[in-house]
Amino acid sequence: MLTFTIVFWSAQLVAQSYHAFNSSSYSGVTSMYANPASTVNQVYRWDVSLLGFQATIANSAFVNYNSTPFSTSLASAKLTNGLQPRYFNADVDVNLLNARYKINSNNAVAIGLRLRSYNHFKTSAFNYSDTITSLQSFLHTNNTVEFLDGYGVHAGWSEFNANYSHIVFQSQSSLLSTGITLSYIKSLSGAFVVLSHMNYIELPKQGNDYYYILNQAAVTAAYSENYTLTNANNTAAQNLHNFISKAPSSLGIDIGAEYLIKDGLSTNDKNINAGNYDWKIGVSIMDIGHNKFNPIQGSFKISSPLDFEDTTLQQKLKKVKNIQDVRDSLSTLFGNAANVQKMFAISLPTRLIVSIDHNLGNHFFVNGQLSLNFYSTTPAANLHTRELNLLTVTPRWETQAWGIYMPVQYNAEGQFWVGAAIKLGPLLMGVHSLDIVKWFKTGDQTYNGGGYILLSIHPFTRTARQIKDLDCPRK
Repeated sequence: MLTFTIVFWSAQLVAQSYHAFNSSSYSGVTSMYANPASTVNQVYRWDVSLLGFQATIANSAFVNYNSTPFSTSLASAKLTNGLQPRYFNADVDVNLLNARYKINSNNAVAIGLRLRSYNHFKTSAFNYSDTITSLQSFLHTNNTVEFLDGYGVHAGWSEFNANYSHIVFQSQSSLLSTGITLSYIKSLSGAFVVLSHMNYIELPKQGNDYYYILNQAAVTAAYSENYTLTNANNTAAQNLHNFISKAPSSLGIDIGAEYLIKDGLSTNDKNINAGNYDWKIGVSIMDIGHNKFNPIQGSFKISSPLDFEDTTLQQKLKKVKNIQDVRDSLSTLFGNAANVQKMFAISLPTRLIVSIDHNLGNHFFVNGQLSLNFYSTTPAANLHTRELNLLTVTPRWETQAWGIYMPVQYNAEGQFWVGAAIKLGPLLMGVHSLDIVKWFKTGDQTYNGGGYILLSIHPFTRTARQIKDLDCPRK
């Protein structure tokens, strides 16, 4: 397990959660990444997101010592101490260019180009302490653990999104919109490794030493072949073209609906719109689909260990340089060894999102969002990615130009985060957890949380007088 952990951590290939904007009528084109029906219910007729970036980390596996984001020369990473299961999740999402246009009062379209990456690593409970310095000491410390399990899944892709939303019904008191987003996906980078039910026996050696015989274990490992398509003799542009053009393609889909309600009507009230609702209820299913990857030559699946000692395993793996070397070395020690040759698939983070937004008046709102993943990342018959979001409550005060937000979330790993964000004209900046301030102090870091930044403009915006009713919510 220690070898598995170190190999995955060092070989990991280097993923939308703008919580401040949950159900906001000023979120513009980015609203389609939570509910494709919401792009028609925005204040602006036009908006363009020039650049957006968000990253989220949920980590109980590693501690970085003597580290800050700007000083890593003396940094070192170690596993967390104690008997416990461990996890590391990281997602990164880069919006390269997104645009939305409201064709008329009932219809809107939007497009977007994104780069996304999801990374999940989990183990069963095992013991670790700073006194463990070798594979033998690790095995001795864990000789009472029933079995060791672990897995890592990585998927990185680009996608082009095309969104359409439509107001089905609108009156003084209610509005219903529906929407759909289609995604064209290029599967750029995929990898997985699975260690299943590893157990062993400890036998005495001379003195106080022990040796170990592996009783049971199965390992499967693969990564995408497009990493072999680069060549040192090519230009960077040629390598990039080969890397992207030969990546497998697939399709994704998002669907959703949004319902706005206005209470306490008078005879002179205007129809409900993006700024004068009392309640906004959204339901969507996001990221239906999967990435497909061709495995690199050498990807393997092995099981049924033969009778060998731990020192033999160490010698076999001492000089390996690539996954094919690992397969060739391990195949001599296991009864069953096979190549992974078929294309493997990793699901998109498919999830149900339910959002309830309440307009308190005077530009104050509160939003509650529940995000339920369809899949666990545990690799059973299939491989999956998932979102870290679970339950988020976001009070906000916002106008056309300014905004203050404080999202509070309980995530899918059971962590409680209090975040903050601010909007200054076209710029939105936020953090998932205020604990991020600890990242900038030299010392021990677990790096949980993350943040986001978004730059949006509104060309051809209507005058302030025209959007006055939208920008001045009910009192």
